[in-house]
Amino acid sequence: MAHDSDGARRATPPRPTPNALGGSTDPARRVRPVDWSASGRPPSAEPTSSAGRAPAQGGDGASRPSRSPSARLPRQRARTVELPRPVPAPPGEAVHSLSAEDPRPLPRPLRIADEDIRSVGVPGLPTEQIVQTVADPADAWTADAGASDHFLRAELVVQVRRADNTVIGLFSTRYALSVRPAEYEPAADIAEEAAGPSARGGQGTRHPTSRRELLRRMESVGFVVTSGATHGRVTHPDHPGLVLPFASTPSDRRFTRHAVAQIRRVFGIDLRR
Repeated sequence: MAHDSDGARRATPPRPTPNALGGSTDPARRVRPVDWSASGRPPSAEPTSSAGRAPAQGGDGASRPSRSPSARLPRQRARTVELPRPVPAPPGEAVHSLSAEDPRPLPRPLRIADEDIRSVGVPGLPTEQIVQTVADPADAWTADAGASDHFLRAELVVQVRRADNTVIGLFSTRYALSVRPAEYEPAADIAEEAAGPSARGGQGTRHPTSRRELLRRMESVGFVVTSGATHGRVTHPDHPGLVLPFASTPSDRRFTRHAVAQIRRVFGIDLRR
């Protein structure tokens, strides 16, 4: 028994029995099949066959398609696929090129521009201190997938972007070490190879083996070496403002290799053969 809203009882209609439903029609049989050939146009606009007659009629009066539905779709011409074209020559100011035949050397001179530098805790640094930190670091690391390198010397850390060898950060050592991630690439090879591979490369590439040979190579490419009591100065007329200290009496047997790496990082000139 069901109840109305006022609480009165009302009789629930009995459920139909199978015998009562014996003469009824299944609702699924009353569904009209989909006419996949219908075009949505009025009957007057229906296309006729090639002989000018209307589509054939079946015995039950339903129209039958004269052709498959795919035949009614508009025909499209095949598209022309263009073959890949040769790589155009890179612009002169481009840093990278996808062409393996690009003759420009990878090493770049160290660029120091105030508008590119983010500084934290180290105001008013002289240019020579920045250059010396990059040239002769006590430690170096990269922590941003190789996009830039960090060079540490005494109380200064210099961040250099690899792509164009530009100084983009100056930080106090305490700050730089506090934000350095726990996992980073150590510095052993970065300090010597940060400025890129040899501009000449190939088999037979080597460093000078003596101080005399190193000086001869430096002079052949235009370097000016000024001697001093303990350290001289290395300059180049094409790169004013960049000064590199040069040991007058080196004691390290790897001095020439280290000097080549310093010159490559600061001046972007490769002395390897």
